[in-house]
Amino acid sequence: MIQRYLVHAAVCAASVLFFGCAGEEPGSAARDTGHLTVNWTISNQRAANYCVAYEAAGALIDIRNDKEEFVAQIRVPCSQFESSIELPVDNYQATIVLVKENGDPVGNKIDLGKFKVGAGDDIDRKATFAMPPPRD
Repeated sequence: MIQRYLVHAAVCAASVLFFGCAGEEPGSAARDTGHLTVNWTISNQRAANYCVAYEAAGALIDIRNDKEEFVAQIRVPCSQFESSIELPVDNYQATIVLVKENGDPVGNKIDLGKFKVGAGDDIDRKATFAMPPPRD
């Protein structure tokens, strides 16, 4: 039993040597974040059958910072029609497009605009894909 504690202490000491202390360093702060929530519809409907009618598997949200650098790309299935993404404090711009299973776009890309994420912010964006209702 004592041997197990000694091995554990040795592993902990080695990890501190290789990776530094487990706690925060004095003067360092946790990185602040906020959330972007995107809600989308097709012809003002949140109905998966609209996706099926247009062979769409879901929506693809592309987020870039204000320097046009890629930040994230989130694929949201047609069963959700909503996604919430945690982002570090910064300035962003985003787009959304319906996509097929293979990633090909269905219809036009919608610009979700520019926005600034501050610590604790909840940014909401809405998009409606203007497509005719599916035929029965």
